[in-house]
Amino acid sequence: MFDIGLSSAGSTVSFATSSGADHPPENIIDGKSDTYWLTTGMFPQEFVISFASTMNVNSIKIKLHNVRRLAIEKSEQVNENRFYRDRYGL
Repeated sequence: MFDIGLSSAGSTVSFATSSGADHPPENIIDGKSDTYWLTTGMFPQEFVISFASTMNVNSIKIKLHNVRRLAIEKSEQVNENRFYRDRYGL
């Protein structure tokens, strides 16, 4: 099965609320099992993955540690700047 969420498929992490220097958000989509995104700062933590083109997502695989709640949202907006303006009132 082709993983559309990987950087090798053209996906990018276009937004992340925080990161550590040794564990950047790009590690989320690098496909390696020994890398990870380490968050810092205040909660909640968020990230946005942008795909190379419009995609149908059938499943999502996430590995988490010490997470109390998880919410998954989608946007079909092509312009990611509009998503940020709508979401954060920018």
